[in-house]
Amino acid sequence: MSVQALPFGVYILAREADWARAHELGYWHTPALESEGFIHAASHEQVPGVYARHFADHVKVFVLKLDEAALVDYLQWDAHPVTGELYPHITAPIPLESVERVYEWPLEY
Repeated sequence: MSVQALPFGVYILAREADWARAHELGYWHTPALESEGFIHAASHEQVPGVYARHFADHVKVFVLKLDEAALVDYLQWDAHPVTGELYPHITAPIPLESVERVYEWPLEY
């Protein structure tokens, strides 16, 4: 799976049950928002690694492309404490209207 398959942008990876729950609520929210102050996200380049580290054991994972302009007041880029790599974080619940597109991962052609 090549990174070029995903358009440039910020993404959330979602387990099937969590994505269904977001539809019930009308927004995306994770426990990390309460405990860490933000929702973890990934750039298009980071999605494969995040999937491999945290989601590979799940049968169905959705990759949600976010509308960065709609979230500009809540989007911040923070350095990973060990690697220094910048990761996007969202500091508020994400309205479903801010999800531009949904992909099933891994992408298949």
